[in-house]
Amino acid sequence: MMVDLVPVNEDVLEDLLTLAVAEAQPGEVMPPASGESPGEPRTTWTELRKGAFREYHRRCRVNPHAFVPEVTWAVKARGRIVGAARLALVDGDPEVREVGLWLGESYRGQGISSEVAYWAVAAAQTMDAKRLVARTLVGSAVARRSLERIGFEVADRDGGLVGTLTLP
Repeated sequence: MMVDLVPVNEDVLEDLLTLAVAEAQPGEVMPPASGESPGEPRTTWTELRKGAFREYHRRCRVNPHAFVPEVTWAVKARGRIVGAARLALVDGDPEVREVGLWLGESYRGQGISSEVAYWAVAAAQTMDAKRLVARTLVGSAVARRSLERIGFEVADRDGGLVGTLTLP
C-alpha cells in the first residue's frame, strides 16, 4: 500500500481532527489537554480537547527556521488522511527519537503502521539518531509482532510495550 506523510497545515489539521473524533479516543492521539490530570480517563471529545489537539499539532509542525523537539505529520493512504505519525526527542537526548503513530480505527490492521515505521527509521537516521523507541499503551500480540517484524526489541512495561531499535 502506498503511504505518504504530509505536513499538518490548517486544511490537513481539520481533516485529521475530523478523523480523530470519528475513529479514535483523545487518549490515543494526544497528550492531556492543559488542566487535565494525566490519570483522568480521556475517552470522549470535548471542545477543550479539540482545541488542544489543534494546538498540539500546530506546535509540532516542521519548522526550517527553528528547532522543534517533536514533529508530527499526517499519514495519508488511498488519498485520505488515515492518522498521524510523530518523531520526538527522548529526554533531550539527540541520539534517541521516539516514534509515535495512531490510525483511525477503520485503517488499523492494513499494514500502514509497518510502512510508517520504515519511514521513521529513515527519518531518525537523517537526524543522526542512534536509537529509535516505540511505546504502546496496550500490550497486544499484534503490536508486539509489528514491532518485532521491523526489528525492535520489545519489552512489557506498565501494561503496554516499549520497543527499542539500534540504528546503523
